[in-house]
Amino acid sequence: MKQESEEQQRILVHLGPTDDHDFWTLAIDTLLSDVETELRASSPKTTVYAQIGACSHWLRPHQTRWTKAGGFAWPSGYDGGRDSRLGLPEFDWSVLLHWSKDNQAWQCAKKFIGKRRLLLRAAFPTRTGHHHQAAVHTLWSPGSPTKPREKVRCFYGFRKLSGKWKAIAKEQLTL
Repeated sequence: MKQESEEQQRILVHLGPTDDHDFWTLAIDTLLSDVETELRASSPKTTVYAQIGACSHWLRPHQTRWTKAGGFAWPSGYDGGRDSRLGLPEFDWSVLLHWSKDNQAWQCAKKFIGKRRLLLRAAFPTRTGHHHQAAVHTLWSPGSPTKPREKVRCFYGFRKLSGKWKAIAKEQLTL
């Protein structure tokens, strides 16, 4: 089994008894791996952060669904565009990570440094120990490393199949 990084441990320590540790480990690895691939392909000149947190209050108006890979509850929240499908999930807690260009690795950060930065905001659902599927909401602001002037929203879908979590869907949505 792969050793958890210090950054993962800083995130996982916040999990409650109803949160599935295996889901969180896989989801963090999946998300940060995708970001690292994009960073290496684009090598942005600005500072890059990832804010990873948990949301326990997701909005699900009129049974709105994200239909990819058999369907998930649409992962939106109450922050920002309230009562709309574009609302941001509000964090119950979050951990801030900074991409170190020198070490080519994530490091924990206490606060943002500098004015120009790219931020990946990722909201993971809570109570994953009670469910067999989960959708993660991400938003790059003001843009992603490959599209620094364009907000990029992406959903990740995970399912627990035969007792093991798997990443089964990913979709970038146009804003």
